[in-house]
Parts: sequence; C-alpha cells; structure tokens
Amino acid sequence: MTLPRGKMILSLAAIAAWVAALQPGCAQPASPPRGTSGIERLYVLYCGDIALNDASSFTPGASGPGALSDTCYLIKHAQGWVLWDTGLPDSLVAMPDGMKSNAGTWTSKKTLASQLAALDLKPSDIRYLALSHSHPDHVGNLNLFPQATLVVQKAEYDWVQPLGGLRFKPEQPVIKAEGDHDLFGDGSVVLISTPGHSPGHQCLLVRLPKTGALLLTGDAVHTRANWDSHRVPERNFNMAQSLASLDRMAAVLKESNAQLWIGHESGEVPLRKYAPGYYD
Repeated sequence: MTLPRGKMILSLAAIAAWVAALQPGCAQPASPPRGTSGIERLYVLYCGDIALNDASSFTPGASGPGALSDTCYLIKHAQGWVLWDTGLPDSLVAMPDGMKSNAGTWTSKKTLASQLAALDLKPSDIRYLALSHSHPDHVGNLNLFPQATLVVQKAEYDWVQPLGGLRFKPEQPVIKAEGDHDLFGDGSVVLISTPGHSPGHQCLLVRLPKTGALLLTGDAVHTRANWDSHRVPERNFNMAQSLASLDRMAAVLKESNAQLWIGHESGEVPLRKYAPGYYD
C-alpha cells in the first residue's frame, strides 16, 4: 500500500518526534499553559496579636512600644488545601492577659481551628502546611496538622534548636525545599527562598486568577517601615542574607507585577478582607 506523499511526510514527522522523545535528555518538561492554573482562592486568617515592649527591636529607628499583627493564609487549589503559617497558639484565646514573650505579650481573640470550621474545614483537610520559618509565632498550631505535609526549606528543617533537639517531628511528612519551589507545578503557589531572618526563611508567591500576584513576606519584612527604609532587625540570624533577601523580593515583585503583603504589619489589617471573605 502506497501512502499519498502528504500523509507520508506527516507520518515520518510523527515517528521522528516519537523517537526523539525516547532519547535520554531530549524530552523537555512542558510548561503549564497560561490560564490553566488550579488555584481558586485565598483566605486571610487572623492568627493573633503581639504587643511589643520596644518597637525598635523589629523596626530599626522606631521608638517606644509597638504592635505587630499575626496573619496566616489559606489557599484553595484543585490539588488540595495549603495553609501558610499557623500563627500563635490557639490556647491563648483562654488567656485574657495573654502570654509574655521575650519581645512583649502575645494575645489572641479567635482560634485558627474555629476559622477553619467556619469554612467547613477540619485540620485534616489541609494537604500542605507551608511555613515561612520555625519561630513560635508562626508554628504555634503546628500540632493541629500532623497529617499535613510540611513544606519548608531544608536549611530550616535541619536548624537545631538553641538547647538542642529538632524543630519538627520526624514522623510528619515533609518536602525539604532547597531554594525556590513551585508547589503544584503550575506557577500559582511558589516558595521563594529568602534566608536571613532564620537560616531557611521563605516567602510565598501566590498568583490568583483575578487579584493577580501576591508576595507574602513572612518575617523577611516585619513592617512597612522595614521595607521602605531597606532595614532589618539586628536580632535576625544573618544580617547580610536578610538584606540580600530584600533585594530578591524586590526583583520578584517587579518580575511578577505582584503586591507586597506584610503579615506582621498592623496597618494592613483594615485593608484586608478576612475569612470567610476571600480573594480569587
């Protein structure tokens, strides 16, 4: 049987493509087509308040007492729920006078668990628990999510506690990122490595269909004054890395045309739509 010349050319081209795909190192991973991202929405969650004895401890140049908000974020994606940070411990709600820390006083008016329940979610519904870092005001409710897969930088996971011991339970599933990490492979939820505040600190770049791109700072930036003055607290783990991470964040904001959301900036609280409202 003789194929028409046009069909023969098409068949030979298809065979050549198939053979090339079988050759080691020839196949290239496909980039996700634009508009096919599985992200649906982002919820802003209240995760406590911090009254500072000395504002300058986090904002160089400030004076007197200060205040920080504590914010967590919940992301709905077609491949599962992602929680970014877990805030101050839910147990604080039962403590009217709060809890003293080395920086000030922690208080909370609403539990993280109750905010999930208001969205008809249980802690076991969270697939990924992505953490900016391991400081107590960001991992206060880590024990609520033993089944969730941690998503942290390897440098943070391996960082030994001051008195020895592990920061995370070894039985909990974990993704130990080494640098930037695209969680779902579609560009919608990307961990951005920003060491300095801690050895393995990371920010989160979220690309929403309507709202656009958001860069969630974690503690790479505590206040708007930190960002505007390009200054970081002396108490950070590594000052040089901290300043370099600010430059990296500025580049990401420009490349992604993203908004900067500072989770500890109390001045941003009235600007945000908290759950059950959401951003899509």
